[in-house]
Amino acid sequence: MPKGKGPHILSRFDGDLGEFRQLVLDTGQLAIEQVQLACQAVTTGDMHSVARARDNFRDVRDLDMDLLESNINLLAIYHPVASDLRFMIMLSRTAYDLERIHQEALRLVDLAESHQQHRNPMAGREIFDDVLFLAETANAMLADAMNAVSESSTDIGLKVARRPPELERMAEGALRRLATYIMQDPRIIQSVIDATVALKGLERIADHAVSIGRNVILAVSGKDVRHLNALNLDRAFLRV
Repeated sequence: MPKGKGPHILSRFDGDLGEFRQLVLDTGQLAIEQVQLACQAVTTGDMHSVARARDNFRDVRDLDMDLLESNINLLAIYHPVASDLRFMIMLSRTAYDLERIHQEALRLVDLAESHQQHRNPMAGREIFDDVLFLAETANAMLADAMNAVSESSTDIGLKVARRPPELERMAEGALRRLATYIMQDPRIIQSVIDATVALKGLERIADHAVSIGRNVILAVSGKDVRHLNALNLDRAFLRV
């Protein structure tokens, strides 16, 4: 190998990997904004949020194409190994989770538009109160997950990977309350169904945030914690 070729290639790899990482972070920021817009549309019936969210999906599509090209080029040109390979895999998996999150946000936007067109005037906006509360939790988890990627932090990754127990309790309580609305007035069943679909979508968004957090832990520490429950997660890092 000619003198100086190794460091030169390494420098190029670091630069290209940094660009790939920035694309992932940009996609994550857009995902956070999309979920916020989608949930605002669902909970308030704001059609302006629907329009903004749909416009943003063009940016999502372009970023997704750039991510795929960057990922393929990094693997084909540099053949990374060890910690570099783990970091690349983490970014690739994060990109996949973000793509799924954007799809869930799109479903929420479609739901908001459909609900507004066929909304029963007998159904009050309070039916969607729990959707708003769950949205705040899910989006906070997503923001933390992207911070974990940005800072390569196992501490932040662990915070997200534990999946807050209140999330499940919140969702279960919301479903019970929605059932009482139907018993009080069966005519609002479609609104209750829409709220239920929104809650399930937000739970899936939270699960994707958990996946991102767990993949960060794997990339940084080398420990595969993707299938551990919260207690075993803490044990793996001696925090019990």
